[in-house]
Amino acid sequence: MRTGGARGRFLGEERGFTLTEMLITIIVWIVTLFALYSIFDMSVKVFMSGNNKAEAMQNARQGLEKMEREIRQAYAFNRGADPPDTHLFEDDPVLPTQIEFGNDLDGSRIIECPNSNEDCEIIGYSLPDGTSTLMRTSGGDPQPVVEHVDYVEFTYFESDEADGITVTTDEPDVDLVRIDVGIAVDPGTDHEAAQELTTEVDLRNR
Repeated sequence: MRTGGARGRFLGEERGFTLTEMLITIIVWIVTLFALYSIFDMSVKVFMSGNNKAEAMQNARQGLEKMEREIRQAYAFNRGADPPDTHLFEDDPVLPTQIEFGNDLDGSRIIECPNSNEDCEIIGYSLPDGTSTLMRTSGGDPQPVVEHVDYVEFTYFESDEADGITVTTDEPDVDLVRIDVGIAVDPGTDHEAAQELTTEVDLRNR
């Protein structure tokens, strides 16, 4: 009697799960896994966005610092001439989408570009139409400076004691250049990141 009772209870405990219990378990697991996936996906997007913003900031700063340093040192094309040629920028009127200026690299007080080789002292920055790479020219082929560039804009100012700082397009009047650079990483995607930076450059040799 005791053996039969124990065996009956043992067999009764092995009856397994019902179909309803299995369905409920599966649904609970599906909901749990979906929630975990959503959290993981959100974490990846946050990480990618943060990484892209850091890249955008680094690219913008890199381009601005290089341009700022060289534009600040813009030098008169021929200060030693009679009369002296004191223009600093190649274009007159100056242009909002590109900039071209002289740098006296050899101390001759004359801006030269012999055979358009690597010794050329005329330096330019521009963003070619349809591209996203800021290019630098100084003789020879243009060289990439910054990628993921959305726009570059140059604004020129003259300084007058009576009128203060005013916008100008006349090359001889330019005392200060403002550079606006927009960086866009992965535009149109879930990981899109944009950065805008502005700097103002006082012309040392004006």
